[in-house]
Amino acid sequence: MFKEMSRPTAKQLDEMDESYRRWARDLMGRRLFRGYIVMTGRKKVAASGCVWLREQQPSPGHGPEMVPYVLSVYTEREFRRKGLASMILKESMAWARKKGYPMILLHASTAGRQVYEKLGWTSGREMEFWFE
Repeated sequence: MFKEMSRPTAKQLDEMDESYRRWARDLMGRRLFRGYIVMTGRKKVAASGCVWLREQQPSPGHGPEMVPYVLSVYTEREFRRKGLASMILKESMAWARKKGYPMILLHASTAGRQVYEKLGWTSGREMEFWFE
């Protein structure tokens, strides 16, 4: 996923892999991170995605609260267009609904936007600015 999105060097990818692994393990240990993996019958990973319970800042009428945030949804090239990303999203959404969360968020990549929109996700107010 990261290779396709940002074209990192091999060294950057190795560093990021280790950093992400530590971050995810810490959150899993605190029950703030869920992973979904779709495997083939031959035990090959075809697709995966995660939900992070992220603390949302207080706002009028709401204290700080946890909000499910979908991230790292990825389908290997040979398995794309088979509904696997949609399956992961539906499972994530069902889990969040069952737990009583009023909403679920994500940051859509250009490639993923169409998948999310087909499931009823809408664009919000999130914008970004990159410093050079």
